[in-house]
Amino acid sequence: MPMNYVVKLIAFVLLFGFSSCQQESGSTNVNLNATEVKQLIASGQDIIVLDVRTPYEFQDGHLEGAVNIDYTSSDFEQKIAKLDTVATYLLYCKSGNRSSKATAVMKRHNFNNIYNATVGFDALESAGIQTN
Repeated sequence: MPMNYVVKLIAFVLLFGFSSCQQESGSTNVNLNATEVKQLIASGQDIIVLDVRTPYEFQDGHLEGAVNIDYTSSDFEQKIAKLDTVATYLLYCKSGNRSSKATAVMKRHNFNNIYNATVGFDALESAGIQTN
């Protein structure tokens, strides 16, 4: 093999290897099931729990300490934009659909530490997570 080819091959492998390992520093965007949500809450991390259901759904029951910001409200993005983008958030809703969409909105607003519950409130409650 010509030496020039070997050098180019090594350069390509190194370049590809380093570029594939790059990740935003401190960035977290993780989808969690009910057991993982319970473990995250129990871990003692400083987490802001966001319930993105309607105020009526929230009033009917919510995770302990949760803050309600209705994903379907017309001012959802304005409310999200006022939050600390450096804080860590756990989002949940009734089924995982609205929280997934809310996670995407938060990512567009440069939030870096977001956990999304892929299951809804009922499954989280059934998993033994403390509710009000």
